[in-house]
Amino acid sequence: MKIATLISRFSPRSLLRPAACKQVVGWLSAVRRIVAICSVAGILGPCALAQPSNEHASQPPEDSHFIPSENSGVPVEIDGRPILMIYAQIGGFTPQERAAAIQQRIIALAKRRYIPPEAIRAEERGTWTEIMARDERIMGVTEADAMAAERRRSDIASEYVEIIRVVVKQYRLDHTWQRFFWAVLCSVLATAVVVGAIIILFRIRRGVGARVDRWLSGGSEIASPAPSARVWLKRYLGQPLVTVGHAGFWVVVLALIQTYGTVVLSFFPATKYTSDQITNWLFYELAVFAKMVIGYIPNLILILIICLVTSYLLKVNHYLFNEVRDGNLTVHGFYPDWAEPTAKLVRGLIIVAAAIVAFPYLPGSESPAFKGISVFLGVLLSLGSTSAVAHGVAGTILTYMRAFQVGDFVRIGNDVGEVVEKTLLVTRICTQKREVVTIPNGTVLGGVVVNYSAEAKQKGVIFHTTVTIGYSAPWRKVHELLLAAALVTDDVLHDPPPFVLQTALNDFYVAYELNAYTAKPSEMLHTYSVLHQNIQDRFNEAGVEINSPHYRCLRDGNQATIPESYLPSDYKAPVFEIAAQVPFSTPSVDRASAASPLSNPKG
Repeated sequence: MKIATLISRFSPRSLLRPAACKQVVGWLSAVRRIVAICSVAGILGPCALAQPSNEHASQPPEDSHFIPSENSGVPVEIDGRPILMIYAQIGGFTPQERAAAIQQRIIALAKRRYIPPEAIRAEERGTWTEIMARDERIMGVTEADAMAAERRRSDIASEYVEIIRVVVKQYRLDHTWQRFFWAVLCSVLATAVVVGAIIILFRIRRGVGARVDRWLSGGSEIASPAPSARVWLKRYLGQPLVTVGHAGFWVVVLALIQTYGTVVLSFFPATKYTSDQITNWLFYELAVFAKMVIGYIPNLILILIICLVTSYLLKVNHYLFNEVRDGNLTVHGFYPDWAEPTAKLVRGLIIVAAAIVAFPYLPGSESPAFKGISVFLGVLLSLGSTSAVAHGVAGTILTYMRAFQVGDFVRIGNDVGEVVEKTLLVTRICTQKREVVTIPNGTVLGGVVVNYSAEAKQKGVIFHTTVTIGYSAPWRKVHELLLAAALVTDDVLHDPPPFVLQTALNDFYVAYELNAYTAKPSEMLHTYSVLHQNIQDRFNEAGVEINSPHYRCLRDGNQATIPESYLPSDYKAPVFEIAAQVPFSTPSVDRASAASPLSNPKG
């Protein structure tokens, strides 16, 4: 749309009406006119900032075929609002320098109130058009400016003359002591109103907050087993509603402060256009946001449907696998202990599938930033969760291998104890020293697992101990004593019966291994201790020493190693026996006589 057509809708007469600065009605009419002028200025061109400079009085060059570089022009601003655009450069002066110089000239002309606005006119200078105020030049319009604006030079010059007249009149009307006095007075009144409104809002918030707190905390009906709708509202929606109320309060306060700032800025000519810009930007953003919210409603409905379907699928999954776990539903080849981990896996798959389906309908999912963040998070999780994924896969394999269950007594590596927890990533066992050991499932799958409880639940598990007895003790007697000690031990099963194995015939003693069955492997430490006590008692009562007789040559004359309470009352330690032995045989000749010198005839 051409600028002239827009300007024709806002004639100077309609923009500049007589107004009495002493009357509020006149002041409101002036505000309305300023808004109209701002609208005209906004249509004339975009708001760009011009750097201050001075344009010297020099004639434009003769080469009117100059084509400016592609740009949207530089605005000439008066009191912060653009009124006209400068496109081309003249000589060595850029459009920014020209705009700054024209701005200074228009302001200087508006301050010289003795020059009437009707004195502003346009004069042709051949290849350019000058806009004059009496004998003072305000600006020049070149062919380059007209080409950039895609209009005739005469038309754009006439339009600029009308705009400058309107701006000069409005500048003189706005910059008066009466207008400044009324602006300050209105600002003080607006400040008092806003401060009073904020004080009232805080008092209302304090009173309402106290009542809401008493309503939420009062009454013993909240703890009733069958609460009413009012009690349900208190219990589940009370605190969220309070939070929403606090947020709404601060939104109202911020909106009030923003409105106050916008109104006060509109009272002063230098900030009036800034106030309009802030208000327009705010309402534009709110309108865009509301439009986005309204346009997002179909996607929101689809997401709600996806969430609803996902919720029902999760409930069906929970119900079915609970029935399998409790034995109410039997599936051939599917063990009840698989129900809970399988339910978790299926639940995870349902949630992941729902997220994949709902992802395209999320707000901003099509934006490059959202996609980039999604890719970054995916790579980050892929690189950082390698070991976690390995442990999760190992946990899934262990679940369906049924190597052990919660409550089993197992040996995993060097750790022995009862399985207290089995998750997707780790397995926790409680040792017999009451130490909870956490083992990653990858380590469990890659190692050796000994399950003592698997067979103990049916026939019992074997535990064993070894004693070494000298060859002097009859082996049948040793077998009898070991079996008797095992049968009187708590937690040792009589069926199957215990048995003894002779595992080695060493140089000085025999190794006897006692094997017994127990159904309580978790009590194995206590069972071993009691069994060893019983073995000592049985052997001592039978007079059989439990030792490895490496010191056989020094045995005679020593006290027996059996405790004194088991020895007979007339027991005495044996004495040492010394016997003379002839080391070698001699002839029957009398050695004494042969060795004596008296027996020698020659002696």
